[in-house]
Amino acid sequence: MQQAMMTFKLYFWLATKLLFNRKFFFGGSAPLSIFGLILGVAALIASQSVMRGFEVSLKKAMIDVTADIQIVKKGKLIDDWQEFSEKIKKIEPNIIDMAKFTYAEAVLAHQGHVTGVLVQGMNANEILKILNISKRLQGGRLPEKPNEIAIGIGLAKKFNLKINDAVYLAVPLSTPFETQSFRRRSSEFVILGIADFGKNDWNDRLVLSNLKDLQNLIEIGDRYTGAFLKIKNSEISQSVSVKISEQLGHKYSVMNWFDVNRNLFEAVALEKIVIFFVVFLIVIVAAFNISSTLYVLIRQRYKDISILKTMGLSEKSVRHLFLIQGFLVGTVGSLLGFVLGLLLCVGFMFLQTQFSLISGSVYKIDRIDVSVSGLDFLFIYIATMMACLMAAYYPAKKGASLQIVEGLRED
Repeated sequence: MQQAMMTFKLYFWLATKLLFNRKFFFGGSAPLSIFGLILGVAALIASQSVMRGFEVSLKKAMIDVTADIQIVKKGKLIDDWQEFSEKIKKIEPNIIDMAKFTYAEAVLAHQGHVTGVLVQGMNANEILKILNISKRLQGGRLPEKPNEIAIGIGLAKKFNLKINDAVYLAVPLSTPFETQSFRRRSSEFVILGIADFGKNDWNDRLVLSNLKDLQNLIEIGDRYTGAFLKIKNSEISQSVSVKISEQLGHKYSVMNWFDVNRNLFEAVALEKIVIFFVVFLIVIVAAFNISSTLYVLIRQRYKDISILKTMGLSEKSVRHLFLIQGFLVGTVGSLLGFVLGLLLCVGFMFLQTQFSLISGSVYKIDRIDVSVSGLDFLFIYIATMMACLMAAYYPAKKGASLQIVEGLRED
């Protein structure tokens, strides 16, 4: 074991001496080849971190605003909350807490301007145990008292609304005698909070109100649309929601944070793989350039190879020697690429604060918190090293097959 370690150290030292010299850094295409490798690795790190950040930002918005799981009773309202909550908790032991809510389509009016909104009524004391909406507040607070609401930043910007501004919410209600006719019911509300809900649609349409206010406005008494559920681990939300759905039956709609935007999450996962392979082509091209550079370097080292063989190095040992050079080039390119990739991520985050780089109407969110993953680093490093070692194999094999006399004659 000790002898093998000493042999490896010798090969490593020889490979370093033969590779990193003045000719390598200042002559030929070697610097450009390594620079191409660095750019390829940096592009991989930046693209994968941005895509992962998009996925994490969207997931966080889903959980913060819609909870791990939400249950809605189809067609009817929940009458007995105590009985309903006990029933749900018996089905799934992973549930930490529950909060009731109700919602209604409404029209928001302010100084002659109107827009359609979705009003979500909730009890602030209950909902704060389930959702992280308070962390998303840009100003003010959540509605706690009668006739208070919180709105999204998109709606606030659209109507130039500020804290303590008054708006009207109007809802259509069916008449008791004619089901095809509707009557309007409205009430004045004061804006007490403006929040970034993390998703463009919500920022433009979602309005949070006190639960009792919305119940009175739509005249449903002490009944509820559904419940938000918080479980111990958000990652098992899909299996938990399936279990609850099977137990409750078709009368209830059970959705988890993934289901709310399933198509988008699946698209992001596919795009992440596609982008990796597309950008990885840069690394492959750089690896071909490195192969040609190593081939030229080995041609310049024919005399040194002959001397090493004269000293007793076998053809296999010489091949390993030049494969180590490919490993060294790949490692240096990867490490510098990681540094440049991180700088690109920092630059992306900075530009987001200065310019609107992400279109919320297209990507659903208008800001991405870049997420750097150690697994991405490891996977990119392994893929890069495989490309570099394969690129180094032919030059290494060519150099190892050199005859001693032929190498000395090259001088």
